[in-house]
Amino acid sequence: MLGVVNERLATRAWMMGDEYTIADIAIFPWVRNLTGFYGAGELVGFEQYPNVRLALDVFLQRPAVIRGLAIPKRS
Repeated sequence: MLGVVNERLATRAWMMGDEYTIADIAIFPWVRNLTGFYGAGELVGFEQYPNVRLALDVFLQRPAVIRGLAIPKRS
C-alpha cells in the first residue's frame, strides 16, 4: 500500500490531487500509526517512500490534526 500511496503522491500534493480530502483523512492516520504506534517503519522500509513521508509531515502540521491528536488531553 505504501508503494501505491507514494506513487500517487509523486505528482500531486494529496491522494486525490492538490486538495486535501477525506481520502487523506483516512490514509494518513493509518500511516502515522504504522510508523509510530506499531513501530513498523523499518520493517516495511518506510524510508523508501519519500513522498509518503513528506505528505505525512504536512498532514501532521495541519491545525485540525494537531487539535485532534490532543484529544484526550495528554497529562
